[in-house]
Amino acid sequence: MAESKPQWDHPGGKLIELGSRELKDEELLAILIGSGYKGRSAQAIAKELLNKYFSIAGLLGKTSSDLSVIKGLKEGKIARIAASFEIAKRVFDENKWELPNRRLVRLELPELADADVLAVLIGGRYKEKTAKDLSKELLAEFGSISGLMEQKLWKMARIKGLGDVRVVRIAAAIEMARRIVRALEKE
Repeated sequence: MAESKPQWDHPGGKLIELGSRELKDEELLAILIGSGYKGRSAQAIAKELLNKYFSIAGLLGKTSSDLSVIKGLKEGKIARIAASFEIAKRVFDENKWELPNRRLVRLELPELADADVLAVLIGGRYKEKTAKDLSKELLAEFGSISGLMEQKLWKMARIKGLGDVRVVRIAAAIEMARRIVRALEKE
């Protein structure tokens, strides 16, 4: 009997099962968007975003205002998408990569420390720990944003309070950052 491929209700399960590199751009964006609104899923919002701009690379040069025209993309969701672009920029800086096309990364967060960028992805608090406390623990464990790039999900999940949803969101942002880096290298 042929083995059937598993189907996931949400791309987060697919990311956990197969890894972030197996997800489509739409699925990564849906994870970062997180939730939809009445009658419209995060994946439908992600699909509309990609229909408008074609790919993650198509988001290069776009601003938060450009994304806000998509119904269902409000400030917090746009900030999570922008965090992946910010991670890409910081990876360039940490590794001292000189790419003239880096200027195309216009979707960004204001001047924030690395811990604050990760806190945007983490979201709320866990008991007495704020999102920033959790992000500081991540950075203490893995050294830097670049240090997170090749980490296994289970290693990040060892930090009490991150949980599956937050780890999946961080992994999705890191994979988006990888795709942004590749897109910029091709420009």
